[in-house]
Amino acid sequence: MKRDEDLIEQINTLWLPVYPFMAAHALAASGARSGKVLDLGPFAGGIAVGILARSAGFHAKVVDESERVLRSAAEWAAGKGCSSRLTVQRAPVEAIDEPDGSVDLVTVRGAFFFLTPLLLREVKRVLRPGGFGWVGGGYGPLTPREVIAPIADRSRRLNEDLGKLRVTVAECKELLRSVGLAACTRISARGGLWIEVTG
Repeated sequence: MKRDEDLIEQINTLWLPVYPFMAAHALAASGARSGKVLDLGPFAGGIAVGILARSAGFHAKVVDESERVLRSAAEWAAGKGCSSRLTVQRAPVEAIDEPDGSVDLVTVRGAFFFLTPLLLREVKRVLRPGGFGWVGGGYGPLTPREVIAPIADRSRRLNEDLGKLRVTVAECKELLRSVGLAACTRISARGGLWIEVTG
């Protein structure tokens, strides 16, 4: 991905109506009622804040190398009244700075722009037993058509300007097999293309 901070900020802002639905799905799929959320990468922040706004039982951390991404996440949290439960860390996302088995829920939106074997292994490493990782791209299965329709064309253009890659289910399966994670992952094509990782 060519890292264009203006395009990334436009996409993240455009998707503000989508994040609450993605957060709802992440919570439902994980089964978690409380704990630690880790939201990673240039498209992070929205899902984390959506989760914090839905449930006071969670704390979240947003990690990216861009100060602009982190500032946006902090502003969204302030707007939702959950700043005290959000931390941000400016760092590369590939080597996650968290202990083994310490995170309840990991979310990585827009992952196919920057997904590597190391990042996948790191998501698995930091998940607690029974934890859940949601890694991929798309609107998620709960976002209504009436929320998607007004932003779909512009979102597609912005993603193409960033150099969006088309990834197939077969390519995902091969990646998971190559990194030894096939047994603890599931691929879902509901609402995009997502790798679901179990701790």
